[in-house]
Amino acid sequence: MNFNVDHSIVSTVVSELHKVCIARSVIPILSGIKIVASKNGLKLTGGNSEIFIEKTIPLELNGEKVVEVIEEGSVVVQSKFINEILKKLPGNVHIQADLNNAIRIQSDEVVMKIPGFCAEEYPKLPEVHAQQSVELPLKTVKEAIQQTIFAVSKNDAKPVLTGVRMEFEKGKLICIATDSNRMSRCELPIASQLNKAFVVPSASMLEVVNLKEADATNLSILQEGNLLVMETEHTKLVSVLIEGNYPVTQGLIPTCFMSSITLHRKALQNGVDRACVFSRELKHNNVLLKLCDRTTISISSSSTEMGMIEERQKVERMEGLDLFEITLDGKYLVEALRGIKEEFVEIQYNGAMKPIVIKPAQSNTYVQLISPRRTH
Repeated sequence: MNFNVDHSIVSTVVSELHKVCIARSVIPILSGIKIVASKNGLKLTGGNSEIFIEKTIPLELNGEKVVEVIEEGSVVVQSKFINEILKKLPGNVHIQADLNNAIRIQSDEVVMKIPGFCAEEYPKLPEVHAQQSVELPLKTVKEAIQQTIFAVSKNDAKPVLTGVRMEFEKGKLICIATDSNRMSRCELPIASQLNKAFVVPSASMLEVVNLKEADATNLSILQEGNLLVMETEHTKLVSVLIEGNYPVTQGLIPTCFMSSITLHRKALQNGVDRACVFSRELKHNNVLLKLCDRTTISISSSSTEMGMIEERQKVERMEGLDLFEITLDGKYLVEALRGIKEEFVEIQYNGAMKPIVIKPAQSNTYVQLISPRRTH
């Protein structure tokens, strides 16, 4: 193997892959990054026991030559070492590996020689076949993940709740996340008749969100056994799926309500965020929302150490009974509001000890449930 590569591009790719590599693994080769040089450019792969990411560097990017392959081949190099040294090299990089996996790295007048691993020992990633996969706009998938992932469980007691459930029904994709105290559900129309569901680890979903590719890029998605393969033009992500019975969530969303109020989303988010400052000594950031009259709502919180805060905001629209008083985890409420992009939100209420529904005022495709907090 023998090639030249643009320093800034390879350094960025290696840095992204290093984040998912295992520093000290019972399988030593998983502490490395696999590099394959071919006539089409470079492929670099890094991963761990749950997720693998493969990045492609083509021969040219934006009309400029960034890779020159002199001799095809492959090798695995220690992730930590190659990540650190690339950041400190002065210019473009020349990498050469012999049949014994000895690697020579040169940048200007800097020359290094290090041992590598045999690439044949590195796990092989499954291929995506167009006829078996569903293709979606990357921007759409990112938005669906961002609108749900914050609600996954941070507790490993129920592993299946630590991931995002992706449900493909005919003509739509539904993403769901819940930690048993709240739930976020996003529904998107898609041009696919696929009908299946699986739970993807939140770490894998975050890698999709962090993909630095154009909004117009498409993402191919394929389930193969207990693996999910997601691929764009320059990136392939392979994730192990979470096994287990995910709770049935559709029946949790109420269809009728005692009362419903419409509020300005950003103002409400800022008000709840301020109230959380006064409730931080409590485990759940208790914030009280209370209807003053059909045109005004109160947002308040208090603590023995910090004191209290109360502010009033305008109710844009009120339906149903003049009843609305509930204590919620303020952090949960702020995260829910951040997931909504529309100007106004509708909050639907069925009693002080029943979950509230939060959704965009003009849409039912994005719904969130938050359970109330007991105050005594």
